[in-house]
Amino acid sequence: MISISDDIKIMVCTQPIDMRKQVNGLILLVVETLKQNPQSKQMFLFFGKTKDKIKALLWDNNGFILLYKKLEKEKFIFPQHIHSPIEINNDLFQALMRGFDFYRLKQHPELKITQYF
Repeated sequence: MISISDDIKIMVCTQPIDMRKQVNGLILLVVETLKQNPQSKQMFLFFGKTKDKIKALLWDNNGFILLYKKLEKEKFIFPQHIHSPIEINNDLFQALMRGFDFYRLKQHPELKITQYF
């Protein structure tokens, strides 16, 4: 399994893309559609209409890394009805790559208790 450094933000692009796009096409999507810097400390995840493939674009000091995963059975499960990129952590990325529905894996919110009794 691929391990991503904790200082890298992972952004899931929630709109399907044409999976024939390669590095340059994905860079254009990041710049023009997402209005982000593709050389930032972010990994951008993309999926197609059939949701059986995922591509990830990541800048690494002097060049781009393109990751591609195609599921032989099943589909990746992505949030629906969200029209902007969402940020996930490394644990959710690992769950997504293993086939879990990461959108339903919820962490309980951190409590800020000010009154104990």
